[in-house]
Order: sequence, then C-alpha cells, then structure tokens
Amino acid sequence: MIIKRFKEFKDKYGEQAYKKLNDFFQNEEKIFYKNKIKELMEAEGLSEQTATIKARQSWVATIGRNLEKIVEMLISDFCKKHGLFITNDKILKRNKLPKELDLVKRAILVDFGDYSLLPDGDIILYKKNNEFPKIIAILSVKNSFRERYTETPYWKLKLLQSELTKNIKVMMITPDKDDEISFSHPPRKARIILEYELDGIYLAKGKFNRSKKIKPIIELIDDLKKLI
Repeated sequence: MIIKRFKEFKDKYGEQAYKKLNDFFQNEEKIFYKNKIKELMEAEGLSEQTATIKARQSWVATIGRNLEKIVEMLISDFCKKHGLFITNDKILKRNKLPKELDLVKRAILVDFGDYSLLPDGDIILYKKNNEFPKIIAILSVKNSFRERYTETPYWKLKLLQSELTKNIKVMMITPDKDDEISFSHPPRKARIILEYELDGIYLAKGKFNRSKKIKPIIELIDDLKKLI
C-alpha cells in the first residue's frame, strides 16, 4: 500500500516527490502506527504501550524496505535502457544461486583471511559482460543513521583493498531524516566521514548544503551514466 500511495504522490508532485520524501513518510508513519497498534491490541491482546513499542520496531523495517523500492522505481527506466540489472545482498545470501547471481556475489566478496563476506548492499547494480558481470555500483539506502554512519564507509574501504573490487563505486541515498549530513556549517561527524569516503551521497529532500559529492537524489542517474 505504501508504494501504491507513493505512486499517487509522485503523480501529483512529479520529480519534486523525491524531495518531499520526509513529508510523505511522516504521513505514512501516522497511518501505519494507527493501524498497527490497533491490530496488535486486538490480535495479541497487548496493552497500548506495548503495542506502540512493537509498532515502532515494525515501522523501522517497513520504511527501510519501502525506501529501497522507491529508489528502485527512480532508477528502473534508466536500468532497462542501459541493460543494467538490480539485485541486493539479501538475495545474494541465498543458497543455490543461479550462475549469473553467483558470479555477482563472487565479484563483490570481501576477503577476511579464512572467511569472505558480502558487503552491505541494499541495491547492487551490474551489467552482463561476456562471462563475468561488471559491478557498476553498490547503493546503500538509509532513512536515518543513528550512529550507523560508519557502516557504509567501512565496506567502501574494504572493497578498496582488493584489485578485483577497488573500482566498485559505493553510494548512499537518504532523506536524512535527522539532518545528520544535510548541513555543513559546521559539518557533523557523519557528513565529514561519509563525504570523505564514499563516491556519492544523494539526498531525497529539498533543503541541504550540496557539495561535489552531496547532491539531490535526481542527480543519481546522471552520475550512474558516467559509470557505464
């Protein structure tokens, strides 16, 4: 339902809808809480306080999944036009992957001596390239950070350590709900680290201080074009 309502929101506001994601999700959060709390109280017999806590936890997961879907909507036409394919780390963690996705997985694995791990990747863009796929970019999608702003830069640094993965671009898309990276006077710690380490940060909001790396979300596609 959230994606359906976002499509209606986008029909109304056009590209500006991506700058208004915080407004859209604030309204969706109210709808979600109202319905979820009622559902939990009736189905599980929970108190309103307990139901509210559980609803809040459920909302965090819900907004994360739907934000990823909205970003995929933004880039879907571009990907079709240029023969790019989309996957994510959750899919790549499955057993018995088809050959194509198994090769994608192997192309981004990070070596830890006796172990190899997949970097976090909410959206992984790749292009079929003869026998082996070419990884175009790994996109991290976050609604807010809450002290988790070092996760994505960590994987970027690990990818840089291998000749096989050092050219993979790592980018972040976020509405930056809590303004942790939006403004630069003075910059908060999250902005300094993310801007220094990542290849691009794209904000789904209207007001922020842009830089060479920190840009509006609608410029994501222009930068992806440069990678293919």
